Amino acid sequence: MARKILLVEPAYSNKYPPLGLMKISAYHKMLGDEVIFVKGTSAALRDEVWDRIYVTTLFSFYWDITIKTIKYYKRSVCKTKDFFIGGILASTLGVDIELEVGIKPFKGLLNSPGILDEDNDIIIDQITPDYDILDQIEYAYPSGNSYIAYMTRGCVNRCPFCAVPVIEPKFDDYISITNQISRIDTLFGKKSNLLLMDNNVLGSKKFSLIIDELKDLGFGKGSSYIPDNLFEIYCNRLRNNSEDNVARNKVYSILQTFPARLNRYVEAYRRYHEVMSQFSLQEVSHSDFVANVLAAYDDLSPIIEKYRNKAKRQRLVDFNQGIDARLVNESNMKKLAEINIKPLRIAYDHISLTDIYSKAVALAAKNGIYNLSNYILFNYDDKPEDFYYRLEHNIKLNTKYGTRIYSFPMKYIPVTDKNRRDYVGKHWCKKYIRAVQAIINVTKGSVAPGELFFYKAFGRDVEEFHKIMMMPEPYIVQRFASEEAGLTDMWWVEYSALNNDVKNTVDERIRQNNFNVDDNVRHLLGMEAMNVLRHYEKIE
Repeated sequence: MARKILLVEPAYSNKYPPLGLMKISAYHKMLGDEVIFVKGTSAALRDEVWDRIYVTTLFSFYWDITIKTIKYYKRSVCKTKDFFIGGILASTLGVDIELEVGIKPFKGLLNSPGILDEDNDIIIDQITPDYDILDQIEYAYPSGNSYIAYMTRGCVNRCPFCAVPVIEPKFDDYISITNQISRIDTLFGKKSNLLLMDNNVLGSKKFSLIIDELKDLGFGKGSSYIPDNLFEIYCNRLRNNSEDNVARNKVYSILQTFPARLNRYVEAYRRYHEVMSQFSLQEVSHSDFVANVLAAYDDLSPIIEKYRNKAKRQRLVDFNQGIDARLVNESNMKKLAEINIKPLRIAYDHISLTDIYSKAVALAAKNGIYNLSNYILFNYDDKPEDFYYRLEHNIKLNTKYGTRIYSFPMKYIPVTDKNRRDYVGKHWCKKYIRAVQAIINVTKGSVAPGELFFYKAFGRDVEEFHKIMMMPEPYIVQRFASEEAGLTDMWWVEYSALNNDVKNTVDERIRQNNFNVDDNVRHLLGMEAMNVLRHYEKIE
């Protein structure tokens, strides 16, 4: 008997679709089960009774919304054993989740047979993900229309700030994706980009084999492709399964939007609408819609194929988790340059890695890879000035090698921390963390390659960097307007005029990002301190 399956992702904002749920969906559809996917909470879905519910989890700082979502759906299954919780948070804080909701989460990967059902030997982690479920929700994942895969699992390192050793403790150095890509193409159409979520691909002894497979898949240097005829793909799906509602809706959408491409072709436009009318294809709810589409196929297909968009598109590979600069050498960088990699992501987590990182960038440029992206971990055991130097070093490398390195500062948060705002590294303070975030929020998280932006945003030297970090947040975000109005200079003059004792008191409040001042505190601080603190928050 077919089972009713509900897949749930909490309503946090995230870039990538839930790959685990997509594979679980494909698994249950293989078994003939009905699958529904929801992001967030739905009263209508909660009020139904499900044979199984799967809730995915992400990072620890999404604790509150994740626990709320689990509790929301918890009673929508008859038996607790049919409520599954998995993912990153489930693997790192499983005990905490069990204490909170009374359900023991699943830890790790679905990489062995018989984990969800003992009566088959399907390995869920190896299944082609089901992209159809993404059409069941309104949320649009920025990377939802890319191939998403792993060619390795785990990592050869065991960095203390990373959750990978917990989730993927065993390093698997080669996973072929050829069959998976072929099946995605058949079911959903070719995709431009390939996001590989490998944690440390250079740690694989079969790295050359991985690159060769990517080239065979059409991702070699300079590669491009012509998008598939989606009308053809979804009609094929309807031939195989007339009850395929996703294919039905996709075909309908294509038929409704395609006339816009025919406006300049009078005869084709006339013939297209004649066929649409002849076979009653104006309403997807028509009881004979699928049969009519397939009957009209021979008339519509030549028109759609001739006039559809066949412009070539670039195909890109993105090792999204970055490569390990410590493992870069002449040989593997030359091999990387054989594929259309853009950007090449390299971690630069600590100032001690500067020479190693610089060599990796130099090798990338030598091999014709100029578009780079860079993860800059901060708030761990680095100092703020180290953070500044690493950002500036990328600017200097761009000048030296002609590269375009976009830096992405990443605030360290312990993998078990349930509140992303509270953790402060031993060399950092709340105000500095907030100031960095204020700067990169303006640029949607990145630090651009150019000197002009960097030195304006972060300062011309370390001394000015510290000044900006202590600056009132509105003056950081609205830099030019605040300077033009004279507010920045006013703040700095008043701040610089404080005597040491008062300045130490004010500094402590600024560093703690604490500007709540009542009458008693105002009296203790005095007028000079209050004049400075008024720049940070309006005080009546």
